[in-house]
Amino acid sequence: MASRLPASQPACLPTCLSVSPLVRLSVSLLVRLSGSLQASLQRRPRVSALALAAAVACAAAPVRAQDGGGGGRGTSLSASVETGASYVVDNRRNGGNGLGGGEFVAELRPGLRLESRSGRLVGSLSYLPSLAYHSRGYGSDDIQNQLSGNLSAELIERWFYVDATASITQQAASAFGVQSAPGSRQDNNNRTEVGTLSVSPYVRGVFGSAVTYEARLNASATNGRRSIAADSSSQGGSLSLASSVSGTLIGWGLQASQQQTDFRAGRETTSDRITASLQFQADADLILTLRVGQEANNVATASRKSYDNWGAGLTWRPSPRTRLQADTDDRYFGRSYRVLFEHRLASSTVLFSSTRDANNGSDANGLAVQPGQAGQRVTLYDLFFAQFASTTPDPVQRDQLVRSFMRAQGLDPNAVVAGGFINSAVTVQERHQLTLSYAGLRMAGSVQVFASDTAVIDALASSAQQRPTRQWGALANASYRLSPTSSLALTGSRLLTRANGLLAGATLDSVSLSYASSLSLRASATLGARYSIFDSVTEPYKEAAVFATLNQRF
Repeated sequence: MASRLPASQPACLPTCLSVSPLVRLSVSLLVRLSGSLQASLQRRPRVSALALAAAVACAAAPVRAQDGGGGGRGTSLSASVETGASYVVDNRRNGGNGLGGGEFVAELRPGLRLESRSGRLVGSLSYLPSLAYHSRGYGSDDIQNQLSGNLSAELIERWFYVDATASITQQAASAFGVQSAPGSRQDNNNRTEVGTLSVSPYVRGVFGSAVTYEARLNASATNGRRSIAADSSSQGGSLSLASSVSGTLIGWGLQASQQQTDFRAGRETTSDRITASLQFQADADLILTLRVGQEANNVATASRKSYDNWGAGLTWRPSPRTRLQADTDDRYFGRSYRVLFEHRLASSTVLFSSTRDANNGSDANGLAVQPGQAGQRVTLYDLFFAQFASTTPDPVQRDQLVRSFMRAQGLDPNAVVAGGFINSAVTVQERHQLTLSYAGLRMAGSVQVFASDTAVIDALASSAQQRPTRQWGALANASYRLSPTSSLALTGSRLLTRANGLLAGATLDSVSLSYASSLSLRASATLGARYSIFDSVTEPYKEAAVFATLNQRF
């Protein structure tokens, strides 16, 4: 989550510097200060729902203490409980010869949600476990955890901050294994629970009146429930300087960073990078940037190697609702690029993105990779959260608005519209995505199509691991409000994984229809049906389900 002080545009003087001496000198002291934080995120992290929730809550505790009696005005804690029952029929147990016998599945989903809008703490934390019982014992009678947290704390006013994110999601271990439609609770050995925790303390200020600085540490851990392939840890730091006078013709900046990533099923890699750039304010709405630098790592080669970097970019914002950003850089793995176009109207949004970049499981600040980046999961909630940005800039208010809107429309906020899969090494990911969304008074909907190409670039990975994984998919949903308290929703999706020469491809098609009604101010019910077809050489299946849920909020 963005801090309260606006981030300065990182622009810098073009120069070619040796990365190793300067990066190590400027960052090593910062990294040593994070010893206690890194000690808790060692090579084999075990992340549980309670650990994630406790860690994020601990980040918030000092802030609440500082707020005293008045700081709690913007903090709220709410609870909910949801019960559900479904009857599922599939053909996985009779060799694919027609639909097999059905079974009843009962679910209980208690939930807690913390929201804060106080001066020193902004963000939200929600935890929703799901307990399921299968009448014929064919499923997993266990708990599926779901956690989402994003908090930003201002510990020392206008200087010292801490950003923290936490999540627990259900993800596909392999793109070539059995895929499950959103909402399905049938047993799937390829689906695993993945927890991620990221913490990043940093200081930000101004030297004199002309130079801004930011010194940041970061640490993150990821753990999979069924497979060690998801287990990894990452820690590092960065130091950046930039000109602070806005509106000038030329700006500059300098950034140095160091990152260490350790995959439990792979190996440990380190990466140092220094970048200098020069920024030109060509127009009130147009900014041009030139970059040059150097990086050193042991990712693409078994031993450490240095690479020269150079790149350029532009940012064009002709209006608050329109943005075009394009960047390209010459990196150790080849050409990286990012093109993003976004245009928001009063009730609709058009978003196109095309990216190619390396992914080690954390972004430049060490926090968890955000939805929408190459290879990451995107949900219906993410789409509508971006949709309402123009009308509700405050993230906490927007979160409440989006959840209320989707509940009224009978839409599942956790429905995945762009799935990812687990990697146990550094990868190069190329992704192209087009999203159209609409939110009117009675009608709402979205359409998304994407194509992705992922390849491992670790020099010590096997030739089979280095084969690219190519996927493309589409999801469309539409909902219509029948009355102030009821609505219909229709959702259809397709996910196609292409064969890579060693493993066969597969296709998952799913369609669902649901009716939602508000029984009272804090209670709602949903009735629906879903049909899915998974076309695969090894484990094909068909699944039909009818379901009903009752939600009560406190």
